[in-house]
Amino acid sequence: MVPVPLPSLSTPLCTLPPGPGPARFVCYCEGEEIGAKGQGGFNLYVTDAAEFWSTRFTPDSLAALKAQFGLSAAEDITRQFRAACEQQAVTFTLQEDRASLTLSGGPLALDFDLSKVPGPEAASKLQALTLGLAERVCSLERRLTEETAASPRKSPRLVGPQHFLPDPDPQRGGPGPGVRRRCPGESLINPGFKSKKPASGVDFDDF
Repeated sequence: MVPVPLPSLSTPLCTLPPGPGPARFVCYCEGEEIGAKGQGGFNLYVTDAAEFWSTRFTPDSLAALKAQFGLSAAEDITRQFRAACEQQAVTFTLQEDRASLTLSGGPLALDFDLSKVPGPEAASKLQALTLGLAERVCSLERRLTEETAASPRKSPRLVGPQHFLPDPDPQRGGPGPGVRRRCPGESLINPGFKSKKPASGVDFDDF
């Protein structure tokens, strides 16, 4: 079995169908810069983790497709695929052994025909995709750990109610608004209860 190169960490990919629902497919591409190294050129891939579908572009067929889409030879379809993934504008239609993929959201919708990848080749590509995704997750976790360690820690705050007496009013020299005032006739010994006998002054005639 010929080893398949792992997808790059920068390879754009998305899950289908787009939206908050459960994903059924993973869609990604190989950029044209990979093709410059003689590893297959630009191609689109869709998998449900059991089967694979892909385009089968050669340099000549890719150039003809760009001419059909009105694109120049220097334009990279990878950028349009990435933009479509970010806008959730990728549509995948499955029909028996063939499938179609549409990239919309741009000035021109791009339609691609995909064919089913044979079993041995599909297994190799699925293995490469799984390892590539695992490497991407590990890289993101390392980056998150480094950023968390580099960020300054916040000072802990006091949790729970704080019981303290209010500061006295500096203008009046008395207790602040948090202290209850005594009602007239209220007992000094038992606050909340009135005195049984009214307060009286001193009768100096008794002396």
